[in-house]
Amino acid sequence: MARRVRLAVTALCLLWLALGLANVARGLGAVGPDYWRWAFAHQSYSDLLTLYSPRYLGGAHPLPYVADRIEYPPLLGLTLWLPALVPGGPAMYLALSALLLAACLGLALRSLSLLPDARPWWLAATPALAYYAFLNWDLLPIALIAGALLALERGRTARSGALAALGVAAKLFPAALAPAALGALAASGRRPLLRWAAAAAGLLLAVNLPLALLAWDGWSWFFRFNAARGAENSVWHALGGPAGRALDLASLGPVALAGLLSLFACWSAGRRGGDASRAVRLGTAFTLVTWIALNKVWSPQYALYGFLAGALAAAPGWLFAALTFASIADYHLEFAVRARDWDPWFVETLVKPSELVRTGLWLLLAAWIAAALWREAAGGRLSSPSAR
Repeated sequence: MARRVRLAVTALCLLWLALGLANVARGLGAVGPDYWRWAFAHQSYSDLLTLYSPRYLGGAHPLPYVADRIEYPPLLGLTLWLPALVPGGPAMYLALSALLLAACLGLALRSLSLLPDARPWWLAATPALAYYAFLNWDLLPIALIAGALLALERGRTARSGALAALGVAAKLFPAALAPAALGALAASGRRPLLRWAAAAAGLLLAVNLPLALLAWDGWSWFFRFNAARGAENSVWHALGGPAGRALDLASLGPVALAGLLSLFACWSAGRRGGDASRAVRLGTAFTLVTWIALNKVWSPQYALYGFLAGALAAAPGWLFAALTFASIADYHLEFAVRARDWDPWFVETLVKPSELVRTGLWLLLAAWIAAALWREAAGGRLSSPSAR
């Protein structure tokens, strides 16, 4: 990428972050039990302030999982809790959280810039950052996905497994990296495969086992909370079903299939002399986009994982433009319907059709990535992760 283009993309990225933070900061004066209602009405919603209110407003610091049930895995629970220890109320909490998330974005973009053929501008230049960078903590696992892929590209298999495990300990979506990485490493030998898997499993146990033993109810709330959720904001909501176990199978089945296809494609790329490193990036992107598109729950900031996938796959600009437009429209519609207390006309006329269009666009990106992955699996130049 030319220097001028890099500077323009950097300036755009900083602009979107500044606009996003300014929009969220408008709600600082409304933090409290009814913050969410004010935020929906003013198109200024952030989970950072929503989750701050019941836990830390007034100076409380309940210990995550031990004295406070949190609907996220342990690393994200810790990330949510630590800024609350610094005096300064919601303004300081937001400032520190935003600084951390901006740093995570910077690390993600740095990793992407060092990956051959990646297009970091997919993540850096999208105006969706203004809407979603500070809506939740997803830039943390996104940075860990990008870092794990860079480590694998450089043959640091144990480091890659550890970073992937940290990503899963923040949110589950970084697990999308595992099938592709395992497939490529299996093609290059048993030792790198075992190193990656041992590092990932060991770190996951180190993060989760002590909490599970100390506070089972708080630690396991993440699993119980998500198992009980129905079709929320997703294509399954638009289609009106299914429910219960059938919904879980319908939403997770395609993700499992995408993971298996990625594993096979990456193994095949390594065995046939294809670019296994690129195949891993494509396989990760394919599984990730399939997951966010067909998950039973859709949160608007999941779009950031999709833009990460587009960067990893070096997807075309027309898809970037279409998905950026859809992501911005999605924010306004999904929060406007809450401000309207789920007005039936608004839901049926605007929200459900938009959920179908959004899903179709993300699946179009998934199909583009799948085609690129298939070509990589069919053969090409030899370049597989080394066994360092």
